[in-house]
Amino acid sequence: MSSRIILVRHGESEGNAAGVLQGRLDFALSELGRRQAGLTAERLAKSGAYQVISSPLLRASATAALVAERLGLTLRLDPDLAEYDIGDASGLSPAELRDRFPEVIQARAAGQRLRFPGEEGRDTFQRRLELILARMAGAEGTTIAVAHGGVISAMCHMVVGLDVNRPGAFQVGNCSLTELRPDRAGSLVIHRHNDTCHLAEIATFADRG
Repeated sequence: MSSRIILVRHGESEGNAAGVLQGRLDFALSELGRRQAGLTAERLAKSGAYQVISSPLLRASATAALVAERLGLTLRLDPDLAEYDIGDASGLSPAELRDRFPEVIQARAAGQRLRFPGEEGRDTFQRRLELILARMAGAEGTTIAVAHGGVISAMCHMVVGLDVNRPGAFQVGNCSLTELRPDRAGSLVIHRHNDTCHLAEIATFADRG
């Protein structure tokens, strides 16, 4: 039996609802996020997964806890699934970001990757995602990994060979499912992306970071 990876973005968080950049700040799920997580747990009930792993950040681990409970599995936290650390930009709205760091915003608009103070760095981010992807791809059976929009988007970029700094190529909605499987040569490919069919009965919103 080959590996199968189901990437789940966490449910809507209080930070999502407030429209701020979260990074490593630890926001809880909103009421909508808890409903999304419950529906996602039901959707994955027959996935046949043998393990559920999650980012340790609360918005992800609370989502994953519902999934693991529904599947009768023990949740395991993995720090390599944590969201990209945007440093001092964490907790700011887009307007606040422009006011506080105009030089960074201007540089990025010009195609330059100037860092926010305290930012993790994209090379470091990519290396840790390569490690967790390799571990999941090397496991037999189905792994459910609950993470963040930035993490899942970057993994998709890596799988198809795009630069992880390229914005907008993969949008990842709250509690969406993205599935990776190996092809005949053993390389991971995207089997489905941003699947939110299980959320059709409730109102959902575009990804806000």
